[in-house]
Order: sequence, then structure tokens, then C-alpha cells
Amino acid sequence: ERTNAIHVQREDEGDERAQAEHRAKLAAAKMLGTLNVNESHKIRQRRPAAAAAGSISRIPEEYRDPLHSQLYILDSKLPLQGLVLYMIAKEELIWDAFAGQMFLCDFGRNSGECPNGPDCVGPGGTTYTPSRVYSWNVWSTRIYVRDALLALFPERSDDIHGLVDPGEYGLESYWCRWLCCALFTATLLGDLMGSVNILRIFWDIPNKAESWLDYEVPDWAEKEHAKAIHGWSEVDLCKLRVAGMPLHWKIINIFVIVIPKFMLWSLTAQSGITFLMETSAIDDMVVNSVALAFILQIDELLCSELMSETSKQILEMLEDYELSGFEEANAVERMREDELLQEYQSNLASEWSWREMASFVPYKLILVLVFTFGFVELYYSVHCVRSEDGGYVSRDMHLPLSTRFSFLTAFFGFFFPMAKEDEPFWVMPHAQSN
Repeated sequence: ERTNAIHVQREDEGDERAQAEHRAKLAAAKMLGTLNVNESHKIRQRRPAAAAAGSISRIPEEYRDPLHSQLYILDSKLPLQGLVLYMIAKEELIWDAFAGQMFLCDFGRNSGECPNGPDCVGPGGTTYTPSRVYSWNVWSTRIYVRDALLALFPERSDDIHGLVDPGEYGLESYWCRWLCCALFTATLLGDLMGSVNILRIFWDIPNKAESWLDYEVPDWAEKEHAKAIHGWSEVDLCKLRVAGMPLHWKIINIFVIVIPKFMLWSLTAQSGITFLMETSAIDDMVVNSVALAFILQIDELLCSELMSETSKQILEMLEDYELSGFEEANAVERMREDELLQEYQSNLASEWSWREMASFVPYKLILVLVFTFGFVELYYSVHCVRSEDGGYVSRDMHLPLSTRFSFLTAFFGFFFPMAKEDEPFWVMPHAQSN
């Protein structure tokens, strides 16, 4: 009897393990199938703030009445972000030049290998050593002290040059700079993908006016009974979803919203990378890489702090958009469990397809690396030149003719260059003795 009981117990345990394995495979098949379809055929609306600049502006005029007083808040997003970028550009191109600052480029990159390594001459003309590398604020102050002593005691010029060493302006960590630039670019990727998704929605929705609002009463029970079961209110029966839009409204929104958003993203990335490339200290690089992301979070700040609760709740009600072909691709909902398991087992037994192998490619990481490399190389091409040792040093620096700085110069400097003096106030010096 004891033997039979043990045998029955083992059979029960085996059945439980088999059932657990069956449920696990079924869950994996349903979960992976649904999530893969959602990733390729569903666009999630970023709520409440980031969706505001895209989703509300795409709602036809006849449905904007509850939000009309709040649209001015959203419309101010792009000008505010542009103004912040303008101020950063003015600081880098106008006030830094009047302060006598050259571009950092790769000054001090190999200071740990100096004085016998390559690129060991700093912007002051002396040779780097690890103990003589300073940030711009510290180095400019030490230069000022030395020059002040020379002006007060010209007769002791040799003693001052021999005893007062201002050091050199240079970079503390070359690889930390690349890391912070990549982290900053990663924070921008979500905004870029949001703009791409707006274009995908414009392409997918019909070119005709359709209702974005609906009042859906459940057909499986009486309305009051359904509300009591789920704890619904009348607002929960109101549905707000993306629908068709006339072609002329699509074109208007592309030129008024989408193109400016892409331009603003590019300018933010370019200004942010330039700002980080001009930061020499490690701790400042890390802090600035996070702080610069604030520029693209201005819309969230405006919505969370300035928009009414009614407007924010309406934004929360906006449903995710399902692209054309979602129902056909979402076969998990239509298949029987035995069919789904059979297909899942067949996929496990078969060789990997190119689509399955492509799913392992971290395309977002690749995009971050490509954009980071591209904007860093843009910084080098605009502000730096190759030295005799092969490293990057600053171009000759010229003072601006005025502190006036137009928006066209800030955002389209290639077409509207800034007026500068002919004579440079700084050129790359030759090596001198420390």
C-alpha cells in the first residue's frame, strides 16, 4: 500500500509538472506573439505631456473646444525650446570668444602620456603633464594672476615666468566625454521616435474627416449594471482615439509641427554635443549630460504645471493607435490553444529566420552610436583642425564684431555666418618650455 501511495504521488507530481510546463509554453506563445505585434503595429501615445504637442494638435478643430484655452501653452513649447538653444549657442559663439576661450577639441587628450607622447602642446604653448591640466575657469584665472604680476612687476618678468606656472587648459577624460555624449544622445532618441510615429500615423489614417470622439455603451449588459461591476462613470464610456484627417490638415501639421520638431531635435543634439565637447572636467560632463535633457522636457513641464486637470485627463483618455494590419497580424487572439502551441513548438524546432535574428539586433543602441558619432564628427569639422601630431586642436579664434546674435546665425550658421574680425586673437602656438 505504501508503495502504491508513493507511486500515485509521483504520478500526481509528474502531472503537475507537465501541466506547469504546458502553461508556461502557452504563456510564452501568447506573450511573445502579442508583444511582437504590439511593437510593430501599435503606436503608444505618450501621455500626458509629450503626447500633447503631437496628439492634441492632430485633433480636428471641432473637437478642440474643451482644450482650446490650453493650446497656447502647447504652442509655446517650440519657441521656448528654440530660445534655450539660442542662448546656449550665444554663450558658445559670442561670450566665450570675448572671454578669450578657444575650442577645447582634443586639448589634453593624451596628457597622461606627456611630455613624451603625441599632442602634448596645450593652447598656452607649453607641454602637458598630468599635474598641469585645468578646466577653463581655473586656467583663465591662473593666467590672469600671472599677467597681473607681470603688469605690476615688469622688472621681475624672468622670476614670474619661472615661478608662476598657470598650467594648461585641457580635457580630463577623453572616453568619459564619449560616454556622456552617447548618454545624452540616448535621452534624445525617444523624442525622435515620437516624431517618426507622428509621420507613421499621418500615413496610416484615412485622408478624410472622421470622428475622434465616441460614446460606447456595453452591449453585454445594461449600462448601469456594467458601470456598477467595473466602477465606471459616464466619462469612462467616452472614447477618444486617433481617426481620419483631411489631406490638407495633414500637410499643415507636417509643416507646422513635424518638420519643426525634427529641426529642433537636430539643433538640440548639435548644441548639446557641442556643449559637452566644450566641458573639460569629468564631474561637469556627467552632470551636464543629464541636465541638457531638460530642453526636450519643457513640454512635459508646461503640461504638468500649467495645463488644467480637465485637459490632462482628456489626454489620458487618448487610446493607443493600431496601424493597418494589426488585426491580421494579431493571430494570437484568434488561434485555439492547441494551434498556438503547435506553431510555437514548430518555431522552436525550426532554424532561425532572418526576422528572428534581426530581432536580436539592438537597433536603438546602433542609432544612438551612429548619431553620437555623427554629431561629434560635426563638432570636430566645424570647430577644430588637425595638428601636426594628428590630433584635433582649435581653429584660429576671431572676436565677433558685435554681441548681437541673430536667430538665423544661431540655427543656420552655415548659411548665415557670424561677422568676425579679420585678425585672430588666438592661434595655435608652437611648443615652448614650461
